[in-house]
Amino acid sequence: PMHFQLSLFISVLLGIALPKLAAAQQSLTPGEERLVTTERVMNALEDVATVPLTYNFDQKVGSNHQGSTQYTKLSPYVPFRINSDYSFVVMPTVTYQTFNNFDGYSSSGFAPTKIQTFFTQSNQTHQRFSYGIGPMAQIRTNMPFMYGSSQNALGYSFGAIHRSDDWIIGILGYQSFGLGPIQANNVSASNIYARPFVTYITKRYGSVTLDTESLLNTTSGSHSYPINLTGSKIVNFGDVPLLLTVGARYYTVNTIYGGAQGWGGRLGITYAFSN
Repeated sequence: PMHFQLSLFISVLLGIALPKLAAAQQSLTPGEERLVTTERVMNALEDVATVPLTYNFDQKVGSNHQGSTQYTKLSPYVPFRINSDYSFVVMPTVTYQTFNNFDGYSSSGFAPTKIQTFFTQSNQTHQRFSYGIGPMAQIRTNMPFMYGSSQNALGYSFGAIHRSDDWIIGILGYQSFGLGPIQANNVSASNIYARPFVTYITKRYGSVTLDTESLLNTTSGSHSYPINLTGSKIVNFGDVPLLLTVGARYYTVNTIYGGAQGWGGRLGITYAFSN
C-alpha cells in the first residue's frame, strides 16, 4: 500500500542519515555550544517563550483539485510561571490564508483563531519529561467554509514531551466542541487534533523533525493526515538567535471537502525570549 511504502521510505531514510550525522559530531567552540543549547531549548518547548512564524504552501485544493493555497501561521508558545513547580502555558494560533482558484474562488482572509492552554510542570525534576492539560477555545471566522468553521468552540488541549540530549519526542493536541448552529454551506468546529513528533538534534547540522498533524472532524467524519519532514538550524543575527526551518509535507489522506492533496512545503523562523 502507498501509505506503508511512504512510511517505510521515511524510516529507512532517517535510519541511514541520522547515524551518519551523529558520527560526524566534532568538538565545538563555546559559541557553537551556546547555539546548540539554545536550539535544544527552542525545539524542546522548555520553560521559555518562543514565537514561531511559518509560511506554508499546499496544492490541489478544491473539488476538482486545480487550486492552491498559501498560509502564514503565527503560533507563540508562552509559559507563565505560577510557582517553582508549575507553569501555565498559552499557545494562540493566528492564521492568514490565501486561496487561488478554489472552485473559482480566489481571495485571502483569516482562519479561525485557536487558543490552547495547559498547566504543566516547570521544576528541574520534570525537564526530562513533562505533560499538561488545560482549556482551549476557538474564535470563529466570517470567511467562507474553506478557511474553517463559522462556529465558536470550547474544549481541552493536552501535551506531553520527553527530552534527552539528542532526541525530543512528544505530542500536542486538542479536542474542540462547536457551539451554536452551523451556518449553511459551512463546517462544524468539533474536531480532534493531534501532532505527535520526534526531533533529532545534532551538534553541527541542526535538527530534523518528523511529525504528523492529524485532524478528525467528529461531526462529519472527514479527516486529514499530512506528514511533515523538516530541518532546522539556529543562526545568530547579531546577538539574536533565530531558528530557521525548511521542510516538505505529504498528505497521505485528506477527505475534507476541497482539502489539499499530495505535496506541500513549509518555511519557518522562530525567535526565543531570554526571560
